[in-house]
Amino acid sequence: MENCTEEQRACIEAVLRGESIFITGPGGTGKSYILDILYKEFKALGKTMSITAMTGCAALLIGPHVKTLHSWAGIGLGREPLQHIVSGIHKNGRKKNNWKKTDCLVIDEVSMMTPHILGLLDEVGKSVRKCYTKPFGGLQVVFVGDFYQLPPVCRSGEKMMFAFESPVWKRAVEKTYALTKIHRQRDPVFQKVLDEARRGELSDESCQILLERKAAKWKGNAIRPTMLFTRNDDINTINQSYLDRLPGEAKVFQATTEAPPGAKPDDVDYQVQRLDKDAPYEATLRLKVGAQVMLLAQQYEERGDKKEPIQGLVNGSRGVVTEFTLCDNPVVKFMNGRTVIIGEHTWSSDETETAVRRKQLPLRLAYALTIHKAQGASLDSALIDVGSATFEYGQAYVALSRVRSLDALYIHDIEKGAFRVHPAVKEFYQ
Repeated sequence: MENCTEEQRACIEAVLRGESIFITGPGGTGKSYILDILYKEFKALGKTMSITAMTGCAALLIGPHVKTLHSWAGIGLGREPLQHIVSGIHKNGRKKNNWKKTDCLVIDEVSMMTPHILGLLDEVGKSVRKCYTKPFGGLQVVFVGDFYQLPPVCRSGEKMMFAFESPVWKRAVEKTYALTKIHRQRDPVFQKVLDEARRGELSDESCQILLERKAAKWKGNAIRPTMLFTRNDDINTINQSYLDRLPGEAKVFQATTEAPPGAKPDDVDYQVQRLDKDAPYEATLRLKVGAQVMLLAQQYEERGDKKEPIQGLVNGSRGVVTEFTLCDNPVVKFMNGRTVIIGEHTWSSDETETAVRRKQLPLRLAYALTIHKAQGASLDSALIDVGSATFEYGQAYVALSRVRSLDALYIHDIEKGAFRVHPAVKEFYQ
Protein backbone atom coordinates (compact mmCIF):
# COMPACT_ATOMS: atom_id res chain seq x y z
CA MET A 1 0.00 0.00 0.00
CA GLU A 2 2.86 2.41 0.76
CA ASN A 3 3.95 2.22 -2.89
CA CYS A 4 0.49 3.16 -4.21
CA THR A 5 -0.52 6.54 -5.57
CA GLU A 6 -3.39 8.38 -3.86
CA GLU A 7 -5.83 7.39 -6.61
CA GLN A 8 -4.80 3.72 -6.41
CA ARG A 9 -5.17 3.80 -2.62
CA ALA A 10 -8.67 5.29 -2.97
CA CYS A 11 -9.72 2.33 -5.17
CA ILE A 12 -8.30 -0.20 -2.71
CA GLU A 13 -9.94 1.42 0.31
CA ALA A 14 -13.34 1.54 -1.44
CA VAL A 15 -13.19 -2.18 -2.23
CA LEU A 16 -12.10 -3.03 1.32
CA ARG A 17 -15.12 -1.05 2.57
CA GLY A 18 -17.30 -3.45 0.59
CA GLU A 19 -18.30 -1.10 -2.23
CA SER A 20 -19.09 -2.29 -5.76
CA ILE A 21 -17.09 -0.01 -8.06
CA PHE A 22 -15.70 0.47 -11.57
CA ILE A 23 -11.92 1.01 -11.87
CA THR A 24 -10.92 2.51 -15.20
CA GLY A 25 -8.01 4.36 -16.79
CA PRO A 26 -5.58 4.22 -19.71
CA GLY A 27 -3.17 1.34 -20.26
CA GLY A 28 -0.22 1.45 -17.84
CA THR A 29 -2.01 3.15 -14.91
CA GLY A 30 -1.63 0.13 -12.60
CA LYS A 31 -5.06 -1.53 -12.72
CA SER A 32 -3.52 -5.03 -12.51
CA TYR A 33 -1.23 -3.81 -9.71
CA ILE A 34 -4.31 -2.82 -7.67
CA LEU A 35 -5.88 -6.26 -8.19
CA ASP A 36 -2.71 -7.96 -6.97
CA ILE A 37 -2.77 -5.93 -3.74
CA LEU A 38 -6.51 -6.48 -3.20
CA TYR A 39 -6.18 -10.24 -3.69
CA LYS A 40 -3.49 -10.41 -1.00
CA GLU A 41 -5.45 -8.11 1.35
CA PHE A 42 -8.58 -10.25 1.08
CA LYS A 43 -6.54 -13.41 1.71
CA ALA A 44 -4.97 -11.84 4.82
CA LEU A 45 -8.46 -10.99 6.11
CA GLY A 46 -9.63 -14.58 5.60
CA LYS A 47 -12.03 -13.49 2.85
CA THR A 48 -12.39 -14.71 -0.73
CA MET A 49 -11.81 -12.52 -3.76
CA SER A 50 -12.40 -14.22 -7.10
CA ILE A 51 -10.61 -12.46 -9.97
CA THR A 52 -11.88 -13.21 -13.46
CA ALA A 53 -11.17 -11.93 -16.96
CA MET A 54 -13.14 -11.98 -20.18
CA THR A 55 -10.50 -13.96 -22.08
CA GLY A 56 -8.20 -16.84 -21.19
CA CYS A 57 -5.16 -14.89 -22.43
CA ALA A 58 -5.83 -12.05 -20.00
CA ALA A 59 -6.58 -14.44 -17.13
CA LEU A 60 -3.23 -16.20 -17.48
CA LEU A 61 -1.43 -12.87 -17.89
CA ILE A 62 -2.69 -11.72 -14.46
CA GLY A 63 -1.83 -14.96 -12.63
CA PRO A 64 -2.69 -18.62 -11.97
CA HIS A 65 -5.38 -17.65 -9.42
CA VAL A 66 -7.39 -15.92 -12.18
CA LYS A 67 -10.09 -17.71 -14.18
CA THR A 68 -12.15 -16.75 -17.19
CA LEU A 69 -15.46 -15.21 -16.16
CA HIS A 70 -17.55 -17.75 -18.08
CA SER A 71 -15.73 -20.67 -16.42
CA TRP A 72 -15.96 -19.21 -12.89
CA ALA A 73 -19.64 -18.33 -13.25
CA GLY A 74 -20.60 -21.66 -14.83
CA ILE A 75 -22.57 -19.99 -17.63
CA GLY A 76 -20.86 -21.67 -20.60
CA LEU A 77 -21.27 -19.45 -23.67
CA GLY A 78 -24.21 -17.73 -21.99
CA ARG A 79 -26.68 -18.73 -24.71
CA GLU A 80 -28.77 -21.30 -22.82
CA PRO A 81 -32.04 -20.32 -21.07
CA LEU A 82 -31.52 -18.87 -17.58
CA GLN A 83 -33.24 -21.76 -15.77
CA HIS A 84 -31.11 -24.30 -17.62
CA ILE A 85 -27.92 -22.46 -16.58
CA VAL A 86 -29.05 -22.05 -12.95
CA SER A 87 -30.06 -25.72 -12.74
CA GLY A 88 -26.61 -26.76 -14.01
CA ILE A 89 -24.90 -24.58 -11.40
CA HIS A 90 -27.04 -26.04 -8.55
CA LYS A 91 -26.00 -29.55 -9.62
CA ASN A 92 -22.29 -28.65 -9.65
CA GLY A 93 -20.88 -28.09 -6.17
CA ARG A 94 -17.80 -26.19 -7.32
CA LYS A 95 -19.76 -23.75 -9.49
CA LYS A 96 -22.36 -23.25 -6.77
CA ASN A 97 -19.65 -22.57 -4.18
CA ASN A 98 -18.07 -19.98 -6.47
CA TRP A 99 -21.24 -17.91 -6.20
CA LYS A 100 -22.03 -18.61 -2.53
CA LYS A 101 -18.56 -18.51 -0.91
CA THR A 102 -17.04 -15.55 -2.80
CA ASP A 103 -17.01 -12.23 -0.94
CA CYS A 104 -15.95 -10.10 -3.90
CA LEU A 105 -16.00 -10.84 -7.63
CA VAL A 106 -13.60 -8.93 -9.89
CA ILE A 107 -14.32 -8.80 -13.63
CA ASP A 108 -11.32 -7.56 -15.63
CA GLU A 109 -11.44 -6.51 -19.31
CA VAL A 110 -15.04 -5.41 -18.75
CA SER A 111 -14.94 -3.40 -22.01
CA MET A 112 -15.32 -6.75 -23.83
CA MET A 113 -18.49 -7.74 -21.93
CA THR A 114 -21.91 -7.45 -23.59
CA PRO A 115 -25.01 -6.15 -21.72
CA HIS A 116 -26.54 -9.61 -22.26
CA ILE A 117 -23.80 -11.37 -20.27
CA LEU A 118 -23.96 -8.73 -17.53
CA GLY A 119 -27.72 -9.18 -17.20
CA LEU A 120 -27.34 -12.96 -17.17
CA LEU A 121 -24.75 -12.80 -14.35
CA ASP A 122 -27.07 -10.57 -12.33
CA GLU A 123 -29.95 -13.05 -12.67
CA VAL A 124 -27.75 -16.07 -11.91
CA GLY A 125 -26.32 -14.36 -8.81
CA LYS A 126 -29.79 -13.54 -7.48
CA SER A 127 -31.07 -17.07 -8.10
CA VAL A 128 -28.09 -19.05 -6.74
CA ARG A 129 -27.56 -16.78 -3.72
CA LYS A 130 -31.33 -16.59 -3.11
CA CYS A 131 -31.29 -12.81 -2.73
CA TYR A 132 -33.55 -11.12 -5.27
CA THR A 133 -33.48 -7.50 -4.10
CA LYS A 134 -29.78 -6.71 -4.62
CA PRO A 135 -27.58 -6.76 -7.77
CA PHE A 136 -25.84 -10.12 -8.23
CA GLY A 137 -27.66 -11.46 -5.18
CA GLY A 138 -25.76 -9.14 -2.83
CA LEU A 139 -22.30 -10.15 -4.12
CA GLN A 140 -19.76 -7.30 -4.13
CA VAL A 141 -18.56 -6.81 -7.72
CA VAL A 142 -15.58 -4.81 -8.97
CA PHE A 143 -15.43 -4.03 -12.69
CA VAL A 144 -12.01 -3.21 -14.15
CA GLY A 145 -11.13 -2.03 -17.63
CA ASP A 146 -11.02 0.72 -20.21
CA PHE A 147 -13.91 1.07 -22.65
CA TYR A 148 -11.61 3.08 -24.93
CA GLN A 149 -9.78 -0.20 -25.62
CA LEU A 150 -11.06 -3.31 -27.43
CA PRO A 151 -14.89 -3.58 -27.49
CA PRO A 152 -17.22 -6.62 -27.20
CA VAL A 153 -17.22 -9.09 -30.07
CA CYS A 154 -20.51 -8.79 -31.94
CA ARG A 155 -22.13 -11.23 -34.31
CA SER A 156 -22.59 -10.10 -37.90
CA GLY A 157 -25.40 -7.57 -38.17
CA GLU A 158 -25.67 -7.18 -34.40
CA LYS A 159 -25.60 -3.68 -32.88
CA MET A 160 -22.53 -3.06 -30.74
CA MET A 161 -23.54 -2.36 -27.13
CA PHE A 162 -21.45 -1.98 -24.00
CA ALA A 163 -21.89 -3.23 -20.43
CA PHE A 164 -22.44 0.32 -19.12
CA GLU A 165 -25.57 0.57 -21.30
CA SER A 166 -27.23 -2.18 -19.24
CA PRO A 167 -29.61 -1.12 -16.42
CA VAL A 168 -27.73 -3.65 -14.24
CA TRP A 169 -24.60 -1.49 -14.48
CA LYS A 170 -26.43 1.57 -13.17
CA ARG A 171 -27.85 -0.42 -10.22
CA ALA A 172 -24.62 -2.20 -9.34
CA VAL A 173 -21.84 0.38 -9.71
CA GLU A 174 -21.77 2.66 -6.67
CA LYS A 175 -18.85 4.78 -7.86
CA THR A 176 -16.33 5.04 -10.70
CA TYR A 177 -12.63 5.53 -9.99
CA ALA A 178 -10.63 6.84 -12.97
CA LEU A 179 -6.87 6.34 -12.74
CA THR A 180 -4.90 9.07 -14.48
CA LYS A 181 -1.22 8.65 -13.53
CA ILE A 182 0.52 6.57 -16.21
CA HIS A 183 3.44 4.42 -15.03
CA ARG A 184 4.30 2.58 -18.26
CA GLN A 185 5.23 5.71 -20.23
CA ARG A 186 7.07 8.54 -18.44
CA ASP A 187 7.64 10.92 -21.39
CA PRO A 188 5.04 13.75 -21.19
CA VAL A 189 5.11 14.22 -24.99
CA PHE A 190 4.25 10.54 -25.56
CA GLN A 191 1.66 10.65 -22.77
CA LYS A 192 -0.10 13.53 -24.56
CA VAL A 193 -0.08 11.60 -27.85
CA LEU A 194 -1.52 8.52 -26.13
CA ASP A 195 -4.22 10.53 -24.34
CA GLU A 196 -5.40 12.01 -27.64
CA ALA A 197 -5.18 8.61 -29.39
CA ARG A 198 -7.24 6.99 -26.62
CA ARG A 199 -10.00 9.59 -26.99
CA GLY A 200 -9.89 9.44 -30.79
CA GLU A 201 -8.90 13.11 -30.95
CA LEU A 202 -5.42 12.96 -32.45
CA SER A 203 -4.19 16.54 -33.02
CA ASP A 204 -2.15 17.52 -36.08
CA GLU A 205 0.86 17.98 -33.76
CA SER A 206 0.56 14.45 -32.34
CA CYS A 207 -0.06 13.00 -35.79
CA GLN A 208 3.15 14.66 -37.00
CA ILE A 209 5.10 13.14 -34.07
CA LEU A 210 3.85 9.69 -35.06
CA LEU A 211 4.58 10.29 -38.76
CA GLU A 212 8.18 11.06 -37.81
CA ARG A 213 8.38 7.61 -36.20
CA LYS A 214 7.43 6.20 -39.63
CA ALA A 215 10.76 7.45 -40.93
CA ALA A 216 12.73 6.05 -37.96
CA LYS A 217 15.25 3.39 -39.04
CA TRP A 218 14.90 -0.02 -37.40
CA LYS A 219 16.28 -2.54 -39.92
CA GLY A 220 19.83 -2.17 -38.59
CA ASN A 221 18.80 -2.89 -34.99
CA ALA A 222 20.38 -6.02 -33.48
CA ILE A 223 16.98 -6.77 -31.94
CA ARG A 224 14.22 -5.80 -34.33
CA PRO A 225 10.91 -4.37 -33.07
CA THR A 226 7.92 -6.72 -32.79
CA MET A 227 5.51 -6.08 -35.66
CA LEU A 228 1.92 -5.56 -34.50
CA PHE A 229 -0.81 -6.17 -37.05
CA THR A 230 -4.60 -6.11 -36.89
CA ARG A 231 -5.27 -9.57 -38.32
CA ASN A 232 -4.01 -13.05 -37.43
CA ASP A 233 -3.69 -14.43 -40.98
CA ASP A 234 -0.07 -13.53 -41.62
CA ILE A 235 1.44 -13.58 -38.11
CA ASN A 236 2.56 -17.24 -38.08
CA THR A 237 3.77 -16.99 -41.68
CA ILE A 238 5.90 -13.92 -40.87
CA ASN A 239 7.45 -15.51 -37.77
CA GLN A 240 8.20 -18.77 -39.59
CA SER A 241 9.66 -17.03 -42.64
CA TYR A 242 12.11 -15.04 -40.51
CA LEU A 243 13.14 -18.20 -38.64
CA ASP A 244 13.65 -20.07 -41.93
CA ARG A 245 16.08 -17.40 -43.14
CA LEU A 246 18.45 -18.15 -40.28
CA PRO A 247 21.14 -20.78 -40.97
CA GLY A 248 21.18 -24.22 -39.36
CA GLU A 249 18.59 -26.67 -38.04
CA ALA A 250 15.94 -25.40 -35.63
CA LYS A 251 15.89 -26.86 -32.13
CA VAL A 252 12.38 -28.05 -31.20
CA PHE A 253 10.99 -27.66 -27.68
CA GLN A 254 7.77 -29.49 -26.85
CA ALA A 255 5.56 -28.52 -23.91
CA THR A 256 5.19 -31.30 -21.31
CA THR A 257 2.24 -32.08 -19.05
CA GLU A 258 2.07 -32.73 -15.30
CA ALA A 259 -1.25 -34.16 -14.12
CA PRO A 260 -2.31 -34.88 -10.52
CA PRO A 261 -2.49 -38.54 -9.39
CA GLY A 262 -5.73 -40.25 -10.39
CA ALA A 263 -6.74 -37.55 -12.88
CA LYS A 264 -9.08 -38.76 -15.62
CA PRO A 265 -7.42 -38.73 -19.08
CA ASP A 266 -10.38 -36.86 -20.61
CA ASP A 267 -10.16 -34.11 -17.95
CA VAL A 268 -6.41 -33.82 -18.46
CA ASP A 269 -6.83 -33.57 -22.25
CA TYR A 270 -9.49 -30.88 -21.85
CA GLN A 271 -7.33 -28.78 -19.49
CA VAL A 272 -4.28 -29.18 -21.76
CA GLN A 273 -6.33 -27.98 -24.74
CA ARG A 274 -7.54 -24.96 -22.76
CA LEU A 275 -4.03 -24.08 -21.59
CA ASP A 276 -2.57 -24.48 -25.08
CA LYS A 277 -5.29 -22.19 -26.44
CA ASP A 278 -5.23 -19.50 -23.75
CA ALA A 279 -1.66 -19.43 -22.41
CA PRO A 280 0.97 -17.34 -24.23
CA TYR A 281 3.47 -20.19 -24.69
CA GLU A 282 3.86 -22.18 -27.91
CA ALA A 283 3.07 -25.89 -27.44
CA THR A 284 5.75 -26.59 -30.07
CA LEU A 285 8.49 -23.97 -30.07
CA ARG A 286 11.21 -23.84 -32.74
CA LEU A 287 14.32 -21.74 -32.15
CA LYS A 288 17.66 -21.05 -33.83
CA VAL A 289 20.68 -18.95 -32.92
CA GLY A 290 19.79 -15.44 -34.06
CA ALA A 291 16.04 -15.88 -33.49
CA GLN A 292 14.25 -12.78 -32.20
CA VAL A 293 12.16 -13.72 -29.16
CA MET A 294 9.84 -12.25 -26.56
CA LEU A 295 9.93 -13.27 -22.90
CA LEU A 296 6.62 -14.55 -21.50
CA ALA A 297 7.35 -14.63 -17.76
CA GLN A 298 9.36 -12.72 -15.13
CA GLN A 299 12.88 -14.10 -14.71
CA TYR A 300 14.52 -14.74 -11.33
CA GLU A 301 18.08 -15.28 -10.09
CA GLU A 302 19.49 -16.94 -6.98
CA ARG A 303 20.46 -14.48 -4.25
CA GLY A 304 21.76 -16.40 -1.26
CA ASP A 305 19.01 -18.81 -0.19
CA LYS A 306 16.18 -17.14 -2.12
CA LYS A 307 15.19 -16.14 -5.64
CA GLU A 308 14.80 -12.50 -6.59
CA PRO A 309 13.32 -11.04 -9.80
CA ILE A 310 15.79 -9.82 -12.41
CA GLN A 311 15.10 -6.15 -13.01
CA GLY A 312 13.81 -5.43 -16.51
CA LEU A 313 13.22 -9.06 -17.53
CA VAL A 314 9.43 -9.33 -17.52
CA ASN A 315 6.61 -10.43 -19.80
CA GLY A 316 7.18 -8.57 -23.09
CA SER A 317 10.98 -8.16 -22.82
CA ARG A 318 12.65 -8.57 -26.22
CA GLY A 319 15.88 -10.42 -26.99
CA VAL A 320 17.85 -12.57 -29.41
CA VAL A 321 19.03 -16.17 -29.00
CA THR A 322 22.86 -16.10 -28.97
CA GLU A 323 23.61 -19.81 -28.31
CA PHE A 324 22.36 -23.01 -26.69
CA THR A 325 23.85 -24.63 -23.59
CA LEU A 326 24.98 -28.29 -23.49
CA CYS A 327 21.52 -29.06 -22.08
CA ASP A 328 19.94 -27.24 -25.06
CA ASN A 329 18.66 -24.30 -22.99
CA PRO A 330 18.62 -21.13 -25.10
CA VAL A 331 20.86 -18.25 -24.03
CA VAL A 332 19.13 -14.93 -24.73
CA LYS A 333 20.63 -11.45 -24.85
CA PHE A 334 17.93 -8.90 -24.02
CA MET A 335 17.58 -5.25 -25.05
CA ASN A 336 18.59 -4.09 -21.57
CA GLY A 337 21.97 -5.79 -22.06
CA ARG A 338 21.37 -8.76 -19.75
CA THR A 339 22.24 -12.24 -21.07
CA VAL A 340 20.28 -15.05 -19.39
CA ILE A 341 19.96 -18.82 -19.74
CA ILE A 342 16.23 -19.50 -20.11
CA GLY A 343 14.77 -22.51 -18.30
CA GLU A 344 11.27 -23.93 -18.34
CA HIS A 345 8.30 -22.08 -16.85
CA THR A 346 5.15 -23.75 -15.50
CA TRP A 347 1.64 -22.67 -16.49
CA SER A 348 -1.21 -24.00 -14.37
CA SER A 349 -4.90 -24.40 -15.22
CA ASP A 350 -5.74 -23.13 -11.72
CA GLU A 351 -4.44 -23.11 -8.13
CA THR A 352 -6.20 -26.27 -6.92
CA GLU A 353 -4.68 -29.68 -6.20
CA THR A 354 -6.44 -31.07 -9.29
CA ALA A 355 -4.78 -28.53 -11.60
CA VAL A 356 -3.02 -29.67 -14.75
CA ARG A 357 0.36 -28.02 -15.41
CA ARG A 358 2.22 -27.42 -18.65
CA LYS A 359 5.97 -26.80 -18.76
CA GLN A 360 7.55 -24.94 -21.65
CA LEU A 361 10.23 -22.34 -22.30
CA PRO A 362 8.73 -18.87 -21.62
CA LEU A 363 9.71 -17.62 -25.07
CA ARG A 364 7.95 -17.08 -28.37
CA LEU A 365 9.14 -15.85 -31.74
CA ALA A 366 8.53 -12.13 -31.72
CA TYR A 367 8.87 -10.87 -35.25
CA ALA A 368 5.09 -10.34 -35.34
CA LEU A 369 2.01 -10.40 -33.04
CA THR A 370 -1.65 -9.47 -33.41
CA ILE A 371 -2.78 -6.36 -31.55
CA HIS A 372 -5.32 -8.52 -29.67
CA LYS A 373 -2.54 -10.86 -28.45
CA ALA A 374 -0.46 -7.87 -27.35
CA GLN A 375 -3.24 -6.33 -25.21
CA GLY A 376 -2.12 -6.22 -21.58
CA ALA A 377 1.58 -6.64 -22.43
CA SER A 378 4.36 -4.03 -22.39
CA LEU A 379 6.83 -4.34 -25.28
CA ASP A 380 10.41 -3.09 -25.33
CA SER A 381 10.07 -2.25 -29.02
CA ALA A 382 7.24 -2.44 -31.57
CA LEU A 383 6.58 -1.73 -35.25
CA ILE A 384 2.87 -1.05 -35.64
CA ASP A 385 0.50 -0.98 -38.60
CA VAL A 386 -2.42 1.32 -37.83
CA GLY A 387 -3.30 2.27 -41.38
CA SER A 388 -6.34 1.38 -43.49
CA ALA A 389 -6.33 -2.24 -42.22
CA THR A 390 -7.36 -1.07 -38.73
CA PHE A 391 -10.96 -2.26 -38.43
CA GLU A 392 -11.88 -2.14 -34.72
CA TYR A 393 -12.64 0.68 -32.30
CA GLY A 394 -9.74 1.17 -29.88
CA GLN A 395 -7.40 -1.10 -31.86
CA ALA A 396 -4.97 1.65 -32.92
CA TYR A 397 -4.71 3.01 -29.37
CA VAL A 398 -4.03 -0.46 -27.92
CA ALA A 399 -1.19 -0.96 -30.42
CA LEU A 400 0.31 2.46 -29.71
CA SER A 401 0.21 2.06 -25.92
CA ARG A 402 2.13 -1.25 -25.82
CA VAL A 403 5.56 0.45 -25.83
CA ARG A 404 7.11 2.45 -23.02
CA SER A 405 8.63 5.29 -25.07
CA LEU A 406 8.54 6.98 -28.46
CA ASP A 407 12.09 5.78 -29.09
CA ALA A 408 10.79 2.19 -28.89
CA LEU A 409 7.95 2.88 -31.35
CA TYR A 410 8.24 2.40 -35.11
CA ILE A 411 5.40 2.98 -37.57
CA HIS A 412 4.80 0.85 -40.66
CA ASP A 413 1.62 2.63 -41.70
CA ILE A 414 -0.62 5.16 -39.98
CA GLU A 415 -3.88 6.97 -40.72
CA LYS A 416 -5.40 9.58 -38.45
CA GLY A 417 -8.82 8.02 -39.03
CA ALA A 418 -7.66 4.72 -37.52
CA PHE A 419 -7.90 6.26 -34.04
CA ARG A 420 -11.63 5.82 -33.58
CA VAL A 421 -13.81 5.79 -30.46
CA HIS A 422 -17.38 4.47 -30.37
CA PRO A 423 -19.80 7.40 -29.79
CA ALA A 424 -21.42 5.60 -26.82
CA VAL A 425 -18.01 5.23 -25.13
CA LYS A 426 -17.18 8.90 -25.65
CA GLU A 427 -20.52 9.94 -24.16
CA PHE A 428 -20.11 7.54 -21.20
CA TYR A 429 -16.71 8.97 -20.24
CA GLN A 430 -17.87 12.57 -20.65
